[in-house]
Amino acid sequence: MQTLLSTSTNPIWSYFSSICAIPHPSKHEQQLVEWIQNWATEKNIDCVQDEVGNLILTKPASAGYEDKTAVILQAHLDMVPQKNSDSSHDFLVDPITPIVKGDWLHADNTTLGADNGIGMASCLAVLGANDLQHGPLEVLLTTDEETGMTGAFGLKAGALKGKVLINTDSEQESELYVGCAGGVNVNIDLAYEKMEPEVSHAAYEISLTGLKGGHSGCDINLGRGNAIKELAAVLNNLDGVPFNVANFEGGSLRNAIPREAKAVIVCDEQYQNSLELLINTLQVTLAAQFEGVETNLTLTVKKSTLPTSILTHESQTALLESIQGCKNGVFSMDNNFSNVVQTSSNIGVITQSTEGKLCFKIQVLIRSQVEQEKQDEANEIQAHFESHGASVRQDGIYPGWTPNPNSAIYQVMENQYIELFGSKPKTMVIHAGLECGLFSAQYPEWDMISVGPTIKFPHSPDEKLEIATVDKYWDLLTATLKALD
Repeated sequence: MQTLLSTSTNPIWSYFSSICAIPHPSKHEQQLVEWIQNWATEKNIDCVQDEVGNLILTKPASAGYEDKTAVILQAHLDMVPQKNSDSSHDFLVDPITPIVKGDWLHADNTTLGADNGIGMASCLAVLGANDLQHGPLEVLLTTDEETGMTGAFGLKAGALKGKVLINTDSEQESELYVGCAGGVNVNIDLAYEKMEPEVSHAAYEISLTGLKGGHSGCDINLGRGNAIKELAAVLNNLDGVPFNVANFEGGSLRNAIPREAKAVIVCDEQYQNSLELLINTLQVTLAAQFEGVETNLTLTVKKSTLPTSILTHESQTALLESIQGCKNGVFSMDNNFSNVVQTSSNIGVITQSTEGKLCFKIQVLIRSQVEQEKQDEANEIQAHFESHGASVRQDGIYPGWTPNPNSAIYQVMENQYIELFGSKPKTMVIHAGLECGLFSAQYPEWDMISVGPTIKFPHSPDEKLEIATVDKYWDLLTATLKALD
């Protein structure tokens, strides 16, 4: 990162460096909020915080641009906190460490937070610059986008005056985004009954690790393994080893493809050799299944402490069959946009409560550009788990963003892209939940577009930012602000 700070004239990098230095995972953005508030005070930039935690910063038009269109630049404050299992990083305390590797910027075994830190940095860079031409400017920085879109849901009508919004949360340079998927959360409580294990039996921990994970929207079509689904399949394939499940957990966020899962099973110790042979065989099978995709996939078994309880046969059957039978991944493709997923789901998290109400809590996120298809899939998954005795509720429903064929901001940005780079950008819809769909509820008159530099594998420790595209993004953003009438 020091190399970029010392060699690049792009102001985005210094702001992004500051953002990385301040912990800001979802629901813990306050340190970053305070830093931005103090920075705005020093720069004499008006900054207010609304009742849900969003920041709204305003800057007057540059000289001669007072009558131009008022523009809103928008980013979200939070980042997804994901790390590799061997990392000791504490997202509530430790800074993110950006590392330059060739043409890309990575972090040290954690998410980088370029989603959406680099967009946020560009918003601050525009506010802090004295040599840009633009009309009246507002910057909207929303809170808790990654886990609940709390800021977008809570944005009040009349809080902003601009008529054009540029969202900075897209992740592919050369593409202009004009629409996005909506989403719905399906929350499952699968109750279970327990019994005591035989004292002569032994316990074994089976772990599936090393998967790439990634964004459950942008990366859902890459054929990556879902650790929760695959581990359930492993347990269902332990033929010849009579066992009971004691524990099953995996994943950490509903909007991230789970990279790791583990289970503790109990069986007669005489089956240890058979179990180890089966796990080795299934490791080979999984490696072949995901050849060229999951190069670090690791399935292991090791002896564990005998637990005080195990699931009954009926509860175990309900758990494994409900997970393995749940639809997951890509359901349909968008006929209007090449290689864009239309509808998908992701089993993102499973946790187990062992005190009080005994249950497995499972979180599924369904995305779709088509509202009815989104709801149909959610209802089908709900019915599937209910058929296995689960209690299910749906929440967090947010709409997609419908493309506007008459968008003026799209035309301006497309023209600027052609003028700057000599080629036409692609018009795209993203299979992810941009906040634009929610904004349209309170501000239906807004003309919106989403743009950004190239970010690969967000929501996973493999997240990386293509350095050269940040300059192109900055040039396009500032040229567009200047060109708007």
